[in-house]
Amino acid sequence: MSGAEPVLPPIVQASLFRHARTADLLDGLAHESRRTVYSRGTNPGIRALETSLAALERAGDCRCFGSGMAAIAATFFAVLDSGDHILFAGDIYGPTLQLATQLERFGITHSQVFPEGESALDTIEAALTPATRLIFVESPGTMLFGLLPLEAIARLAQSRNILTAIDNTVATPLLQKPITLGFDIVLHSCSKYIGGHSDVIGGAVMASEALVQKIFERGYMLLGGIQAPLDAFLLTRGLMTLPARLKQHQADGEILARALADHPRVRRVFHPALDNTSANLFERQMRGHSGLFSIEIDAPDFDRVCACLDRLKLFGRAVSWGGVESLVIPAGRPDGRDPRRPFNLVRLSVGLEGPDKLLDDLDQALGQ
Repeated sequence: MSGAEPVLPPIVQASLFRHARTADLLDGLAHESRRTVYSRGTNPGIRALETSLAALERAGDCRCFGSGMAAIAATFFAVLDSGDHILFAGDIYGPTLQLATQLERFGITHSQVFPEGESALDTIEAALTPATRLIFVESPGTMLFGLLPLEAIARLAQSRNILTAIDNTVATPLLQKPITLGFDIVLHSCSKYIGGHSDVIGGAVMASEALVQKIFERGYMLLGGIQAPLDAFLLTRGLMTLPARLKQHQADGEILARALADHPRVRRVFHPALDNTSANLFERQMRGHSGLFSIEIDAPDFDRVCACLDRLKLFGRAVSWGGVESLVIPAGRPDGRDPRRPFNLVRLSVGLEGPDKLLDDLDQALGQ
């Protein structure tokens, strides 16, 4: 067995690490972002995952967290000060906005605009304030999957000395690389497609070495939302099959989306590959789309929407997405507070059961 090495980075289930000399320990403490001293800082198995994710996103460095929200919270904590303003553009994950609301207690304000397609830049520029420090986007956006012109947004932000951040969870590092388009910070909920098996929670932030070091010192170490060694192992395993899984998710998802676009009980489909208004952006920025999209179903009220979803047999009713199983969740606002997300909006996460079976399941649920 001499010279043999494990195929996957091993799980280093240790909270701390011994050093041969006191000088080595002190040197490690002085460079804790790179040295193994205490696993709240750097752990070898987690570091292997971070190196892989940074390479996939074409970033200088990466830090992994216990959840996607931990990554977002640490980033906000690190790059924002009292008096700063965050501009959210497009559809944004609900808890991210809830976190921004909590930051108001510390003098950090935010606003949100809903630009669309190539004309989005004018809307974003008009919403900037002298205090804007960060432009935060999702593209494709949460629930409606609209696209934003990332290169143009990055150029605008750079001209104003404003940082840019994107939640790239929907696209994954394989289908979109925002850093190559000029964005400063890329974030992921690794619980979705990167993990791929609905058995692990995790998050990641990627940026330049200097910016990740700032996040490490101000947010990662002090907030403590670190990733566990076993979770890093599961995510590394997930990365190994991500290309094959995502290719099938994408193919099956598009088959279903196109079929549902012609279904008599479906009023509208929200899928980037089917949106002619953003076709140029889709071609320039993305290498494809995942198995995630939304539909508006023909139902008179929210109770009928729920009844339709209850008739599904292969689609499970659950939060989150990105695993091998197909899932569905109501995505609309039954209270009518958000006209952009009507009560009959439903989000589908297409798994790997096969498009024919999934379409039959949807057809029988919608047909009653």
